[in-house]
Parts: sequence; structure tokens; C-alpha cells
Amino acid sequence: MINASIIFKFVNERYNRPKIRIIKKGHEKLRKECKLFVISQLKDLLSQTKLNNSSLSESVMRQGDFDAELSIRQYFFYRILGMSFNKSFLYSVGSERPLRHPLPKEWRNALTGKGVKVDNFSCAVLWRTHSFIIFGHGILQELKGVCSVFKKQTCLGRYVYFDQLTSRSISNNASAHNVMNWYLQWKSKDIKINSICHSANDVPQFKLGKLNVVKNNGLPQLRGLSLFKYITFVVYASIYSFICLFYKPVYGFLLGEVVKLKRVELARDVDLARDYLFHNSLLYYRPIWTYLAEKKGSRVLFYFYSTHTDYFYRTYIEKSRVKDGPSTGTPWHLMSWSHYLVWDEFHVSLIKRFDRYNSIIENVGHIWFYALKEGERRDIPENSVAVFDVLPFNASSRVVLGLSFDYYVPEVSNKFLNDIYEVLVKVDHVLIHKMKRINIKTHKKYSHNIKKLELKTNYRKIHPYSDALQLIQKTTATISIPFTSTALIAKQEGKLSVYYDPSGLIQKDDEAAHGIPILSGINELRDWVENLGR
Repeated sequence: MINASIIFKFVNERYNRPKIRIIKKGHEKLRKECKLFVISQLKDLLSQTKLNNSSLSESVMRQGDFDAELSIRQYFFYRILGMSFNKSFLYSVGSERPLRHPLPKEWRNALTGKGVKVDNFSCAVLWRTHSFIIFGHGILQELKGVCSVFKKQTCLGRYVYFDQLTSRSISNNASAHNVMNWYLQWKSKDIKINSICHSANDVPQFKLGKLNVVKNNGLPQLRGLSLFKYITFVVYASIYSFICLFYKPVYGFLLGEVVKLKRVELARDVDLARDYLFHNSLLYYRPIWTYLAEKKGSRVLFYFYSTHTDYFYRTYIEKSRVKDGPSTGTPWHLMSWSHYLVWDEFHVSLIKRFDRYNSIIENVGHIWFYALKEGERRDIPENSVAVFDVLPFNASSRVVLGLSFDYYVPEVSNKFLNDIYEVLVKVDHVLIHKMKRINIKTHKKYSHNIKKLELKTNYRKIHPYSDALQLIQKTTATISIPFTSTALIAKQEGKLSVYYDPSGLIQKDDEAAHGIPILSGINELRDWVENLGR
């Protein structure tokens, strides 16, 4: 019997193949014209274009505690200007047709003003359709939320909440280098907590020392009259938003967020988490309910599990010759978090450059995020060098990332590893290679090169989800591809640490390096390796 999922996958690939070809054509056209930066430039423009018709009725959203327009702009940037926008724009370029993508009127006008051909009618229809879809999703989520408040709740006591974690960041091993254990050893943690809450699925409740580790959605428990008011509001807001979204789609997008805000408003202060921790996968949008939670006594902490998400500042500017484009690849000006936890002073200065809210920016060093169990690590020879790269995706997956500088390609990644192996083997050092992650989108040329390296004596590959910190601690030195965070971890551990750029394209004074040396080409790499034993 033929598997239905295989049939669906085959039909889907056949249907999307012509579209993918056109997207690739659009990417190639921009690359040849040295205009890959255009996507970032347009996103930066839209991120700064205010939405005049974005206010919501005071009957559904509490006013005055935050900048509603900014929050809505953050949310729209997060929801609709991701890879789907990249695909739409590249398809427009490749097909030489006007852009079709769900966009509010103000953003459509901003693009038109920059000379982008926009199909206004199609964009408006898609905008409203998308609003209805998100509204429907919001209704389903709120039904689940209402059902959850009637279930028997674990007594949390005083607790902290970690948003958007996976099971790899959670362990009953108190010595594992994951974010929960990092928090517990952090000098500024809340010392009186009884529970740690998280959003990861498929993790049963357990004890970490005396602490309960519990999965929930981070929202406070409600009781009695507050629970009745909450359910009444959910019904009212759903009906009101449905009526309003016919002429104001913003209601459809924000129903779920507004209901969360109401739940925090109705909760007792003591039922809120002492600390709410968000990481940089949710970089731009600060949930609107967190402003009220903070006002009621909670700390809202935004931490980075990597140094930051901008790459190749100077190289990007030099190559694209952009004069009026974005100063970095990230719209930092959208961020409105009140308390940042960062890795070093370079990171501090980056956040300060764009911060407009007198935020607390705290340098806490390397923040652990996830690690595998002890038994999944291998013994490391003394004469070993830890090597960290980034997987190059296949062409179909890479082009839609909207990168301004096309660096992580198999030609660069393979040369990165092959050059390092060549110079290390001559001085009898072992290359311990930790790939970024396992991904089915990995380019075949890269995978084939890895298979050839695995046949060689002085090459060892370890599991991508193994503990990078322990690997760094057990090796002589660290070589990272620009600009992965492992180089900074090694530096903070007192290990020799460099970035290696086999292409010679990266600017040596690029601030994304955080002051870590950049070796350009195999000759500089060879000189550095030869000095390791001295």
C-alpha cells in the first residue's frame, strides 16, 4: 500500500518546482547585480514605517502601559516579514511581476515609494485572508487556554518561566550545561523559587534538587471571579474582533495576544512568575502581556543563547556599497526589552547603540543553552583542536534566507574544513569537528566532503548536539567559521581562539568578531597552527 504522506510530498514538490525555479532566478539576478542587500534594505524600511491604522479599542486592549503601535509593528514584522516575504520578493524579481504578499496599506505604500512594483489589490486580499487565518488560529488557542484553566493545576509556589525551550535545554542532571542550570548558578537569579516552568513539549514533570520542573504556557493561574471574568472576556473579544476584522484586519492578528494580556491583568501579582526569560529566537516582538507583568512586579529578561544574529557588518557594507541601507542586518531599533543579558562588552555596546528605553544591559558572559547527556560524549585526545562550522544549505533553502552576503556555501565550508585538516595533520593534531546541527537541507557537496574526511586518521566528528563548552575545555584551541559564538566561548574559557576565513573576503576589523582574530587564507592559518605548540 502506497503511503499517503509520500504521495502528498511528491505532489507538493511537483507543484512547487516551477515556483522554486523562479525564486532561484530572482536570487541569481540580484546576486549578479550585487543587490542581495535589497531584501534587508526593504525590511529595514518597513520596520521603520509606522502603522497609522493600528489602534485597538480600549474595550479589548488595555491602553497606556506600552507603545501599542510599536508592539503591533514588532508583531507584524515577526509574523509576515520572514522567509515568506523573501520568497514573495524573489519570485517577483524572477518573474518580473509585481509583488504579492500580505501587507498592510502603509507598508505597501512604503515599498511603492522605493520603486518596488506592488500588486495592491492582491496584497490587500492576502492581508485580509491572512488576518482571518490568524484569527482562526487564535480562537483555537484560546479554547485550549480556557480548557486548561479548568484542569487541576500544579502548585507552583514562587516560580520562573523559560519561553520557547526544547527538550535539549532541560535535564535532571544538575551539572549539564543548559540554560536552566545556567540560571540557577547566575548570581542575580531569584533565590526563593519553588518551581521552574518551561514551554518544551514531551518533557514529563520532574524534580531538579528541591525544585519542581513543570511544563506550562507561562500564563498565570486564575480562580473564582477572575476566572469568570476571563472566560467572559474571551467570548466578548472573539465576537468583537470577528466583527471588526472585516474593516480592520489588525483585530484578527492580535486576538490571541490581547487575550493573554487580559489574563495577566486579572491575575493576582503573586501568581505571576518572578522572572520571565525570553531568548533571541523571538528577537523583535516583545509580547504585550509582558509589559503588564513587569508593572505587577515580575522581571522580564531577554537573553542571548548566541552572541548576536548580525553577520559581516563591514564586509556587507563594502561588498554592497550601500549608502542608505540598514547599518546592520537586524532591525535592532524595533526591540523594546527592558533587561538584556549579553555575553561581553562588544555585545553591550551593540545593544546600547540602538536602545531607546534606558534598558538594563547586563554582561553575564557565556549563557549555556543545551547539551546532551554525559554518555553521548567521546574521549578527546590531548593534541586536539575544536572546530566549529555552519552547515551550508542546498540552493533552494539558502536563497530564501534573504542573506545580504552569500557566505555559507559548500565551497567555503568545504575549504574551511579541508584547509584546517591539512595544516593540523602536518603537526599531528586531531581535528575534532562539531557541526552546527543535523538538517535534511544540508548541501550534498558538504555531506560528501564530510564522508571523505571521516575516512582520515586525524579527523573526528562528534554529535552536533553535544556540549560545545566541554569540547572547548578538553581541547588545545578552537577554530570557528565567522562568526559563530563558539569562538567567544573559547576566549572566555582562556583557550586560544580564532576565526578562519578561507575565502579571504571577511574584513579583519569586522565588529562581529568581538575582537577575536580573523585568519585569512591557508597561509595565515598555517602560521597560527605552527605556533600552537610553542
